[in-house]
Amino acid sequence: MEKIEKLVRPSFNPTALSLDGPGFSLVDVTNEPVTCYWNGDTSAGDWLVYFRSSCPEFSFSGCSEEISAGTVRFLDLSSAGNFHAPAGLSAVRLQLDRCLLGLDDRTVKRLQGLADIRENPLVRGLILPALSGWQRTGIGQEAARLQPVFRSMMTALVSSLLEAPAEPGDLKLARLVAIKKFIRKNYRNPTLGVDEVVAYSFLSRRALYYLFEEEEFQVNGYIRALRTLEALELLTNANPWKRSLADIANASGFTSLPAMRRAVREFTGSSLRDVQENPEVLRIRAAELRKLIGL
Repeated sequence: MEKIEKLVRPSFNPTALSLDGPGFSLVDVTNEPVTCYWNGDTSAGDWLVYFRSSCPEFSFSGCSEEISAGTVRFLDLSSAGNFHAPAGLSAVRLQLDRCLLGLDDRTVKRLQGLADIRENPLVRGLILPALSGWQRTGIGQEAARLQPVFRSMMTALVSSLLEAPAEPGDLKLARLVAIKKFIRKNYRNPTLGVDEVVAYSFLSRRALYYLFEEEEFQVNGYIRALRTLEALELLTNANPWKRSLADIANASGFTSLPAMRRAVREFTGSSLRDVQENPEVLRIRAAELRKLIGL
């Protein structure tokens, strides 16, 4: 936690936790009732701000409004300005170098003029979960990997909000994030396969395979890896009520016990019996697979 007193009036005592990566930063800010001002910084701008708490009578650079909890807004600090939060402020801010997004001043002004965008599908399904969970353990080691992901997500969001086309390559990582989230949500359903992912993504089968070509697993492999990890973690459960292997296979999304046996051998190099009889090997294989999947 750090004080940023150089930006504020005397007696203002904010706390901010930040994660800095190459070309972006995530900042978690909690302020008491305050009036704050800044001189502006032409090299950067505050892009997306997620207000976790309501902020009655919030005033930003002379424009007053009542902000409800959950509001998502574009705010710009690249020019000098001020804000007034008489009830305090709790927010998470995603800041990206606007040059990386190819945005000019005119585009920036259009984004600033947008009202609460929390109901935008990209905000609701991708960006808010990322902003809400960025403090998870180990995320500091992921900063370099996160930058292109957030850049792609922001490019997709700006393209959606302004109804302007974006280069397909710029959207690749955002699409990957969305599709992987869909798979993680549904992999326990044994009917989930490539056809269902194609229908969700509105991509052709060929385009979907191309999207995953540099990933550790192709689409089917990613689904099978998640099911295998689920099975391994259910096997490590120390609950005195022991589930049958067939029940674990079904709960993990496999269509049969033999399918689970094959997947366990494929992803761990060990038979189901071997990992089942050796708890330490089971935990090691589960941890290795979790890391490989990127969870």
